Amino acid sequence: MVSKERFLKTPVLKLFLLFALPGSIGMLASAIYQFIDAIFVSAALGPTAFAAVNLAFPFVVASYSISDLIAVGSSVLISIKLGRKEKKEADRLFTDAVIMILIVTTILGISIGASAKWLISLMGAEGELLKMASNYLRIYSVFLPLCSYFFAFDNYLRICGKAKTSMTINVISSFLVIGFEALFLFVFRLGIWAAALAACLAFTFGSIASGLPFFLKKLELRFVKPHFVKSEILAVGKNGFPTFLTNIAGRITALVFNYLLLSMGGEDAVNAYGVLMYVDGFLISILYGMCDAVQPAIGYNYGAGECARTKKLGALCFGASAIVCLIGFAVFAFLPGPVSSLFLNSSTTESIQLASGALFIFAFSYLLRWVSYAGQSYSAALERPFASLVISMAYNIVFPLILVACFYSLGLLGIWLNFPVTSLLAAIVVAFLFYYMFKKKRLLSPKHEEDETPYLS
Repeated sequence: MVSKERFLKTPVLKLFLLFALPGSIGMLASAIYQFIDAIFVSAALGPTAFAAVNLAFPFVVASYSISDLIAVGSSVLISIKLGRKEKKEADRLFTDAVIMILIVTTILGISIGASAKWLISLMGAEGELLKMASNYLRIYSVFLPLCSYFFAFDNYLRICGKAKTSMTINVISSFLVIGFEALFLFVFRLGIWAAALAACLAFTFGSIASGLPFFLKKLELRFVKPHFVKSEILAVGKNGFPTFLTNIAGRITALVFNYLLLSMGGEDAVNAYGVLMYVDGFLISILYGMCDAVQPAIGYNYGAGECARTKKLGALCFGASAIVCLIGFAVFAFLPGPVSSLFLNSSTTESIQLASGALFIFAFSYLLRWVSYAGQSYSAALERPFASLVISMAYNIVFPLILVACFYSLGLLGIWLNFPVTSLLAAIVVAFLFYYMFKKKRLLSPKHEEDETPYLS
């Protein structure tokens, strides 16, 4: 089998690079499109449109979170089943997951489309800002069932060893977004809804391109007769829930921050926060592409009982993530002004200065941000959803909301300080969890099966 030869016979460093590099390049292309998207919206439609995108985008990400839950949760189990040579069970679970994604996203898309204006109004938006943000969100809701498969099939392609195919589709889709958006905004002079349409059309292409090899039966995973097993559905939810929580909790936190920012500093504060989120999206896309691309290899080796290889792959994930984050820290800490100006070139000097100061403080979060992200991804790959869940909860919602209350009296400064302090506290949580799993319970030791405990499994 192709997977067996690739995952178990390839030297560990080469195996890591085979998956991490294409994954990073593919997601880097996605991050670049997000950068250019922000610049295009700001340049073509102005700061109000930029603020509208920042208000609506947390809902957009949240709308994809359930399909991501199914895709990531099933991918972990499929990789382990293939490692255990349970090919028929892996094919059936793959088929069930694809069907579940269609059902869930259709229901969710209809619901979000019908309630878009009400959801945006909850943030305190009104007038033109409310209109722009709700129109932007409605376009995404219409395309949700189609676009969700772009991200889902990406996971399954990597399981089949097609990391380069995944990378190529991601790169092409990202360039399509840029092309469509330039055409719609600068040539046809359309409104903010066209920016959302550009992304949705490109993602639809990505869904078709990444799904076609499965329908043509050219890959190891095949569509078979579906048979939903309750225990497996629960296991999919259990393993995918940390990723889901990362998406949804992060969006909840973003909604809280946007609400506070509107009341504390108005549109300028929301735009400053938008700069931070676009910058973070750039770096996290690289981490996501790298760590999550290696998950199938980790899961396969773990399922096959190759503990030494599994440990080495984890160490490479942590090391590479640290390098990426430290580079990010250096760039954003020393060049906050030029970076902020990229997004706010049509804004006032005061608005750019506000964003620049926020970005300087935010940059310090990257000194330890890599610990929680690599820790969560590695825990998920080892089918340790509880540990992954705790890390996700700590970084994305528990510490941020506690610190919002603690730093409230500091105003906008308290919002910006929230990020580096959250990274520090989350890193401490990861250190404790990994000490327990690897030292106390000897996870990945020759007798690790005997030492597992329910609450970390």
